Amino acid sequence: MFLKLLLTALVIAGALLTLRMRSQRNMRQYTSSAPVLNAPLDKQRQSRRRMTQFLAAGAVFLMLAGAGLYLYHQWSDAYQVVTVRVIDTRSTQATSYQAYKGDIDGRTFITTDGRTVTLAEVERLEIGPE
Repeated sequence: MFLKLLLTALVIAGALLTLRMRSQRNMRQYTSSAPVLNAPLDKQRQSRRRMTQFLAAGAVFLMLAGAGLYLYHQWSDAYQVVTVRVIDTRSTQATSYQAYKGDIDGRTFITTDGRTVTLAEVERLEIGPE
């Protein structure tokens, strides 16, 4: 959760920095009355701009790679087969089922062979590795 907030703050800060740099550049163009050719300054501006573009592309690549890894992890975790034990608390009788981890939703789950199981109020659910 903290990383989501940090990433959002960094994106906002980057956008504000970009807008500030553009407005300063526009103000310099309007305030200069005589054109002055400074080759070293132009090269410095171009290298700065190129570096900014490179950093922006790197940040986008890192965000896309992170999102891809997160989605892959969620997908692989959801398709992990687990053993679900349903225990009746009155008679202590236990029944075991195999289900995908992503198919377990509260008191209802779908087994690997397609059966939908809904627990009663007196039943308890235990999830363990296969």
